[in-house]
Amino acid sequence: MFLKRFFNLFGGKLSRWIKAREARDPEAVYESAISDRIQRYQQLKTAAAGVIYMRNKLERELREKLAEMKEVDEETAQAADMNEDQCALILIQRRHVLEADCSRLREELGELTAEAEEAKKNLISFKGEIEKLKIEKVRMIARLKNAQARVRIQRALEEISYDDDVRALEDVRDSIQRMLAQAGVNREIAGSELDDKLEAIRQRNAETKAQAELAELKRKRRPPLAPMDIFTAAAAQAAGNGEIKHAS
Repeated sequence: MFLKRFFNLFGGKLSRWIKAREARDPEAVYESAISDRIQRYQQLKTAAAGVIYMRNKLERELREKLAEMKEVDEETAQAADMNEDQCALILIQRRHVLEADCSRLREELGELTAEAEEAKKNLISFKGEIEKLKIEKVRMIARLKNAQARVRIQRALEEISYDDDVRALEDVRDSIQRMLAQAGVNREIAGSELDDKLEAIRQRNAETKAQAELAELKRKRRPPLAPMDIFTAAAAQAAGNGEIKHAS
């Protein structure tokens, strides 16, 4: 009584331990189930091969019996033609035995043929179950890993306190504001340098325009210059007058 209770207790603990291990490693459970079904499939395949072998053997025996029975019929006819009654009787008895054998072989062959067809159907069906189980394993393991990942993420989020979240957000916001301020300073410095250059260009352009206006004003205020023809004519006239006075 004590030993029975002990073994029951030990068996219960072992069963719970196995279940716990299976729950932690479902992929191994699927692999074990698939391996077990593959082993059973091989056993069914071996049994089906035996049935098919026996069917083929009976078919061969039936063909041999039918060929022998045909030959006996020919020999019986020849014995009857030759009035060999004793030989004819023996051959007729032999034919009866062959007919019984053929009848038995046909019956056994029909049964084995049905068993072989059933075995082939079972093999195809069992192989389909193995393939379905493999597909189910891939799909379920993928779903399990996805669920485990979501649980890990949820736990990680739960472990982060609200204060830490707020502090992290404030640090990020402050860092962004500092970066924006730095970018603004750089932009203002670059803009100031550009403004100085533009101002220098404007001043130089204004000075150039003022100098041009001054030159134009001076040009307008100078008296007009006499044409060169006047001076030439005056010089010629003066020379002519000098010659006249010299001649007088």
